[in-house]
Amino acid sequence: MTEKLLFKQTSMNKNRLISYVLLGFFAILLIGLGIRWLMHHSNEPPFGISKIKIGIIPITDCAQIYVAKNTGIFRRYGIEVELVPLAGGSAILQALSAGSVDIAFSNLASVVFYEKNVGKLQRLAGGTFMNVQFSEAGLVVRADSGINNLSDLRGKTIAVNSLKNIVDLAVLRALRKQGVTAPQIHLVELPFKDMEAALRAGRIDAATLPEPILTRAMGSGNLKNLGDHFVLAFGEIYSTGYFTLPNQFSARKDVFQRFNDAIYEATPITNAYGPEVLSAISQVTKVTESDLLRSGRPRFVANVPESAMVTDHPHLNLPHQGEGIQGDNEYSPPLVGGGELLPAVEQMKTWLEEEGFLEH
Repeated sequence: MTEKLLFKQTSMNKNRLISYVLLGFFAILLIGLGIRWLMHHSNEPPFGISKIKIGIIPITDCAQIYVAKNTGIFRRYGIEVELVPLAGGSAILQALSAGSVDIAFSNLASVVFYEKNVGKLQRLAGGTFMNVQFSEAGLVVRADSGINNLSDLRGKTIAVNSLKNIVDLAVLRALRKQGVTAPQIHLVELPFKDMEAALRAGRIDAATLPEPILTRAMGSGNLKNLGDHFVLAFGEIYSTGYFTLPNQFSARKDVFQRFNDAIYEATPITNAYGPEVLSAISQVTKVTESDLLRSGRPRFVANVPESAMVTDHPHLNLPHQGEGIQGDNEYSPPLVGGGELLPAVEQMKTWLEEEGFLEH
């Protein structure tokens, strides 16, 4: 009898031990899953995820977007971004108008044409500034073409990514300074990615290549860069920005404000041009990081200049007083609102009028 009781007690202790072991195992498992969940969701924004499509050109100019996407900045501000690559600012603005994208990257010349012929645009944060120090384009010819300077382009065929746009405006202004007028050249449309092949095949005489396409093409040999057509034409220029439709902005103002805040945060990172920036640009442009290190780039700005105003950034908890980008103040906050043409856009409008681009 005693042996039976002892055996029964031993069995109960063994079962209890097994239960404790199993309970401990499941407790550790649950704790591990909880830690994993917390690690995965620790960067999740408190206001949910909003999906937006951004029309871009796969070139260095859009690096603020690539960086904000790749480094998780957009995600932290509750934005999931889909990049929609298109040929140029005009095509991207058409996509914006048609509802195919929510935000359009565009040069300011295309913005002037859009506002003249279609309707107003709402400016968002981000953009580029170029001068002789921040040069990131080139008017390129074959080294064996006999073309040595801009005046030699008289009677030649020059490729631009879009007609009646910022690139051909720059080409015409640069050539006019050398005595070459618009009727003396032939401008043709080609996507940037197709220009090098057309140039080497002799289908065009000159190509207007942006970075990083420019550096990659020059590295392949037998090409000559006559100079940055933007710098030759304008000296310095705020060339691009990001835009949406006013009705879209009104309907999703909080989402666009978060986009602005994300770009504001991404701008100094992009200008630092570190490994994460090179990786982000390389993934979109398919240009190697070594080529990117050798390539030129613009100065990335949080916003192009406009009159001083105060705007509140609820997600940064900072009331900002700003005057846009002036000099080295590249980190001034993105300014939301307004509705008037920016001084940079007004200057672009003046240049377009001087070349007769805005004549009916």
